[in-house]
This record gives sequence, C-alpha cells and structure tokens, in this order.
Amino acid sequence: MAAVGSGGSSAATGPGAVSAGALEPGTASAGETSCLSSWRWAGAHRRLKYISLAVLVVQNASLILSIRYARTLPGDRFFATTAVVMAEVLKGLTCLLLLFAQKRGNVKHLVLFLHEAVLVQYVDTLKLAVPSLIYTLQNNLQYVAISNLPAATFQVSPKPNVAPEEAAGVGERGC
Repeated sequence: MAAVGSGGSSAATGPGAVSAGALEPGTASAGETSCLSSWRWAGAHRRLKYISLAVLVVQNASLILSIRYARTLPGDRFFATTAVVMAEVLKGLTCLLLLFAQKRGNVKHLVLFLHEAVLVQYVDTLKLAVPSLIYTLQNNLQYVAISNLPAATFQVSPKPNVAPEEAAGVGERGC
C-alpha cells in the first residue's frame, strides 16, 4: 500500500496505489460512477423498450381497426393507392422534420445533407428503390386483404414486417 502524503496525494504510483479520493467517505472512483450510470441507463433502456412495445401494439391494432371500419362503410370508397401514397408522404415529411431538427434548424445544412445522401450517393438510393416499391405493393395488398377479411382474421394472419431499409441493409443514411 502506498502512503498518503501531507498534500493529499499518494507518495507512490502503481497498481497497488490508493488515491486520496478513494479513502474519503462518499466518493466514488471513475469505474464505480460509470458502472452506476450504465446501470441507470440500462433501466431507462428497458423502460423505453416496453413503452415502445406498448405503443406499437396499440398503433398496429388501431390501424387495422380504423382501416377496416373505413373500408366497410357504405358509399364511395377511397382508393387504396391514394391512402398508401399519403401515408408514405406523411412518413417522408416526418423524416424531413426530424432531420431539420437534427440539423438544428439550419436549412442550408439540411439541403447539403439531402444532396449528399440522395444525389451524390445515388447507388444507395437505387438500392433502396426496389424494396421500397415492393413495400408499397405490400401495403396496397394489405388494403385489399383488410377489405375482404374480418379484422381479427387479418390481424392474426402471418405477414412480413420488414421495412425497406432493413431489407436493403442500409440504415446509416439518416431517417
């Protein structure tokens, strides 16, 4: 063990040295602090995971029920393609809004980022086009299925839930 000098610093340094801060009650070393904060982070992460799961369950159930209700009303029906395109437009606008917030409201940085991500890296954009078109076709077919099946049957029928970004393996480009 190293002795603590009058100035509060240890006289020796090495693997067995004890700092003065470690001897004082109520202080924690850097390793203990990071351990506590990572433990708190894990608890918050676990809560966020369950909250996200609950929100997704409610969202998916309400989406199916509301589409089924709207598609079975008497009178003129809306086109499924219009609903799918409008859903994609809303997703795109939400994504742009989040990117705008990420760029701290700087339109110039947002435009430069979009130019770089979409036009300069056009190969990645083209890679995303094929799964995106298949995803759009899948959404159109879901409207057909919801119109012709009871909501409970549709909800429990197996259907793939892979986003186009996951299918293409591209996830670092932004929203």
